[in-house]
Amino acid sequence: MAITRAALIQGALLAAATPAALAQNATLTPVRFIASVADAVRPFLYALNAGLFRQAGLDVDWQQATTGAVVAQSIVGGAKDIGMASITSIIAAYARNLPFAILAPSIIYRKDVATAGIVVAANSPLRTPLDLQGKVVSCSAIGDIAYLGLRAIIDARGGDSSTVKFIELPPNAAASAAIEQGRIDAGLVAEPVMMQDVRAGKLRFFIDELTGYERPILEVVYFSSRDYAAKNQDTVARFAKVLQRAAAYSNAHVAETSQIFASYSGMDPKVAVEMRHGFTPATVEPSAIQPVIDLMAKYKNIPQRFDARELLQTVVS
Repeated sequence: MAITRAALIQGALLAAATPAALAQNATLTPVRFIASVADAVRPFLYALNAGLFRQAGLDVDWQQATTGAVVAQSIVGGAKDIGMASITSIIAAYARNLPFAILAPSIIYRKDVATAGIVVAANSPLRTPLDLQGKVVSCSAIGDIAYLGLRAIIDARGGDSSTVKFIELPPNAAASAAIEQGRIDAGLVAEPVMMQDVRAGKLRFFIDELTGYERPILEVVYFSSRDYAAKNQDTVARFAKVLQRAAAYSNAHVAETSQIFASYSGMDPKVAVEMRHGFTPATVEPSAIQPVIDLMAKYKNIPQRFDARELLQTVVS
């Protein structure tokens, strides 16, 4: 007799409801996690799918967020325990006396495998970064790592980046369409849209904006409020250790973990595998954060420069 999917689900629910299962669940520490669905969350999804958090005694509940701002607000307000967001969000919060505790690294920039870039229309007359002066250029947010990196490139070449008219657009099909239709001159577009449209001849890759930093930078991190980290040191330590293990696996098994990512994101599995992917380092290094702090201070996104080691004092080992 054939076993239906509904019967399997019902059986799983009954098994989970047994006294033994309930006792096991009672021993797990709940963790409320929030992050946007992006390639950076791939190691987390692998860990969740493989049961690594439960093996570490953690019952992790994941809520998908629409933006990094939603993630930050959820952590600040105490609605969630741990989140994942851009390093600029963490730096800005710390500089304004709203410190977060960095728990683990996520994506670090690799020069030869850019997962986003400044692109222009295929027939655009723009050829060098200095040509962007006075032009309309999109970024995902004023003050984000792409905005800072591009400004640094223009200024380093003798231009005046303050003349660039930056507007905020999500680095996806919306930005790509705006460029192709001539509504903006250039803009930040991320994977998988970036290389799909470049290969299709719709766009031309213009420049890797993150070469504006003097050394590779950490782009995304896992974090919590400092208060949560202080009160839950064992929990965040276990969470970070699971992520470290999951990151090592994901870095070495991109195709497999991309399939998991596709199942959560709704992305075509083939596209998910073929797109350029981020790489997650094992540890957080001050040298991968300081260049971002320096540019944020230079372009007045934070009140003043500070030593990256101050931020790392909040890292839970």
